[in-house]
Order: sequence, then C-alpha cells, then structure tokens
Amino acid sequence: MKKLKIFAIAVLFSVCAVMPALAQNAGAEEPEYEYEFNRHWFVQGQGGLQYTLGEIPFADLLSPNVQIGVGYEFNPWFAARLSVDFWQSKAGVKRDANNTYKWSWNYVAPSIDAMFDITNFVKGFDPNRKFSAGLFGGIGFNIYEKGNVEDKRNEYLATFPADWNMKEPMKYYDEKGFPIVGRLGAFADWHITDKWALGLELQANCLTDKYNSKKSSDVNLDWYFNGLIGIKYCFGKTHDKKPKEKMIPLSEAKDYAPCDPVEKVVEVPVEKVVEVSKPELYEEIYFSINKDKVSQSEKYKIRRIVEFLNENPEATLSIAGHADRATGTADYNQALSQRRADNVAKALVEAGISESRISKSAHGSAENKYDGEDMKLNRVCICVAK
Repeated sequence: MKKLKIFAIAVLFSVCAVMPALAQNAGAEEPEYEYEFNRHWFVQGQGGLQYTLGEIPFADLLSPNVQIGVGYEFNPWFAARLSVDFWQSKAGVKRDANNTYKWSWNYVAPSIDAMFDITNFVKGFDPNRKFSAGLFGGIGFNIYEKGNVEDKRNEYLATFPADWNMKEPMKYYDEKGFPIVGRLGAFADWHITDKWALGLELQANCLTDKYNSKKSSDVNLDWYFNGLIGIKYCFGKTHDKKPKEKMIPLSEAKDYAPCDPVEKVVEVPVEKVVEVSKPELYEEIYFSINKDKVSQSEKYKIRRIVEFLNENPEATLSIAGHADRATGTADYNQALSQRRADNVAKALVEAGISESRISKSAHGSAENKYDGEDMKLNRVCICVAK
C-alpha cells in the first residue's frame, strides 16, 4: 500500500507538469516584437497541506504547511531557489480497531532547489504566455523536536497484554532531529503580469526512517508530501522587447547585404571601358532603451559585418551612433550614442577587424528619423561598409 501511494503521487506530479505546458494559445498571430530575457530575483509565499506517509487513515495524517522562498532566474528555463517550509508533521500507529494513537510535531526545513521550466525550454521564451510548468529538485535539512512522543509511546505499549514478551513491533525515537531531506516536485504558474504569478506546487520529501518516531522491521525511508498554492513576485525588468526584424524585399537586398563585384560595360566609340562597382554593406544594430551593449539577438549583424570586411580587405566601415529624443537630455543622449558606437567597434575589433578600418561618430538625438510608436527605431548604430 505504501508503494502504491508513492506511485500515485508521482503520476500526479507528471500530469501537473505536462498539462499547463500544453495550454498555449493555438492559432495566435505572429508576434510583432522580439523579446530578450533579463536575469532577475524573485520571492514566493505559499500555503497548503502536508500528508506524512503512514499506516493510519489519510485524513488523520494531514497537517498545515507554509513555505517562503527567494530565488534567481538565470535564464528562461533555469532558476535556483532557497526555500523554507515549516509548520507540522503527523504520525500514528493502530494497535487494534479500538486503539489508534497519533502524535504531531513542529519543524522547519530549509532547502536549496534547482528549478527547470519545461514550457520555456520546449516552446521558447515568451513573456505573453499565461501558463508555464516545470520540475524541481533540491536538498536540505529538517529541524524538529518531538515533545509528546514519549507519552504516546508509553500509552501505546500499555495496551498490550501483561504477559507480552516484549516483541515490540516498532522502535520509537523521541530525540531532537536534524536529518537530510531530499526533494522532488512539480510546479505550474499562471502569469498575471510580468511581475506577478499565481502558482501550484507539489512536493515529495524523503528522510531517514527515524523521522516519524517509528523504525520499521524493514529498512524504509520516511516521506511527507506537500501541496501548496501561492504567489510569486519578480524584481526588476524581466525582459526587453524590440520590433521584430522585418523581411527585406529582394529588390532592396542589395542595399542591406554584401554583393559580388558587378562589371558594367559602357560602350564608347573607340573602345569598351569596364567599370567595376565596389560592394557595399548596410546594417542597423538596434539597442534597448538606455542600453549600450550589443544584445545577443543583434550579434548576428556583427558577424555579417565581419564576414564582409574579411571578404573585402580594401573596404572600410563607418559607425554612426544614435539615441531617441523621447528619453534623456541632449547631453546624456550624445554620450549614450557615443558608447553605442564604441561598443559596436569594440565587438568588431575583438572579432579580428583592425581599428584602422573603422571610423565612429555620435549624433545623440539630433538626427531622429522616427516618431510616435516607431521612436524606438532611433536607438541604433548605422553601419556602412564600402
């Protein structure tokens, strides 16, 4: 029966992890923006019930449980969390149909958990997604003291016949405990906003055979299972967004991508003159608001520039940094646009391009081409190589 209960709870964990991951918005339109995940801290507060695995009825082994946690999300699918769950565990033994003895004790259990978001790993990061689910595992300690266990033990032993030959079926422990706890679980979150989420969490916690004050004749581990609901809050800006890169018409591709030299034949009365046009490259590297570092999503443009300059050793590159006038002062935007140009040039030098082939200029917010919703397109470095 004990193994059957463990198996049933394990199946419940699996269902809880998979179902929310499948609850996506089918047929959604292609997003107009691209999103970049930002690392951030979060806190959680949760409450629910605990079931301590035992031999007496299920309802007699339910007790309240609370958990608080603080964590850090390193990327869209991996986070680490320090959590502390606490309150109460229960245990008991049944002598016969008329004699059932129960006892409870309070505990505090700190744990370090590694959390894996299956939805973001499989589907990719999307801050507009309402549901996500995943698994976690951790290790910690359970700190407890069983105050009334000795009284329950004596009361239980008194129910045996006077001529009982001391073949006690259980050995009892009533000392303070500090055992190691191993933990596995599943979680499902419903995202209300970028910062707030409601969550469901199910845990299976494994300890030594002494935890419930009973030692079985066989070597068995003790288990308790927590079912928790709660709320999560994320600190800082969890992501950046920018307009999704648009497909360039083939007719305009020559203005954006490197091309092979083209020979143009001009007929003259006396002889043919062959003119060779120089290949050119045009790239716009975009930045998030108040950012001057080249983001991961824009680094492929750096690689394009490097490839072009390597294939055309006579070509040089000009970098013009810009900032939007909707934010910041003129002086601040001038400095920001200069840092943007410097960082693009630095990335190219680190990729092997000589500084002598690069020229930089900073225009601040003085030459904005876009207004309104397109204002963000002014946060750019315009790179021209020829």
